[in-house]
Amino acid sequence: MKKLFYLLFAGLAIASACQNTQQKDEKAAKEKANEAANAADASVAQQAASDSNAVNAVVAAIQSNIDHAMSKIAMPDFQKANARSLAEDFHKYLSKLVNTNSGKKANEYMDKLNDLKKEYDKKVAAEKLDPVDKKKLEKYITDMLSAVENANP
Repeated sequence: MKKLFYLLFAGLAIASACQNTQQKDEKAAKEKANEAANAADASVAQQAASDSNAVNAVVAAIQSNIDHAMSKIAMPDFQKANARSLAEDFHKYLSKLVNTNSGKKANEYMDKLNDLKKEYDKKVAAEKLDPVDKKKLEKYITDMLSAVENANP
């Protein structure tokens, strides 16, 4: 009877040990599956963040190139204040147009740049400017537009 008891006890211990191992394996498999799913989700999130950072970097580079090109064009020395005022207004509106369309190259909003130039050509024609100032202003406007257009080929 003792032998039977030991044999039965050993059998139960082995069965219990095998069952625990199987349960541990199943639990470990579930944990690994959850880890893999979490890693995949994290990878997708990191890729999205990376893509967003890349887009932001491109936008910043385009904007920086345009700002740098515009900064190279010096404001002319005008004889009259009205020409200087027109030049400053043009610079302000051009900067606003460029910032509104940041991330785009100038050739993507060329029609808006052309409209701005036409508007300022009308303003220059309507003002009674000194002929020397008028030439300086026209050159300044042309140079600024050219700088914006050619900043990001």
